Amino acid sequence: MHDDDIRQLRDSFAAIRQAREDFGRRFYATLFRLRPDARRLFPADTDMQARKLADMLATIVRDLDDPARLEREFAALGRRHAEYGVSEDDYDDVGAALLMTLRESLGAAFTPALEQAWATLYGDLAEAMIAAEHRASEA
Repeated sequence: MHDDDIRQLRDSFAAIRQAREDFGRRFYATLFRLRPDARRLFPADTDMQARKLADMLATIVRDLDDPARLEREFAALGRRHAEYGVSEDDYDDVGAALLMTLRESLGAAFTPALEQAWATLYGDLAEAMIAAEHRASEA
């Protein structure tokens, strides 16, 4: 990831940081609109899950300068998600929900370049999580 992408990701996350739990709630509402069947994977009250998402995003954005650490974090996240019953097919809808929520939250500041940076970051995350899921199922 390029330095300019890292700066854009961090700046955009800073813009939603104060309301990141609200961001998490909106993300899950969007995800459940896209994939109503995904609702079964979560508790009735998604407030804790919204906080977990906000914390995870903060960790990812903080560690953008350390790709090896991110790879380890993504792999661990993938193994956990496999245990929850998340399938490879779920990742596209999660990515779409993330981008839609970012677009809604950031408005005009969500430029095509920023969207590409978030899409690339999410794509890298999803690939590492799926690879970890495959390795876990082979063991």
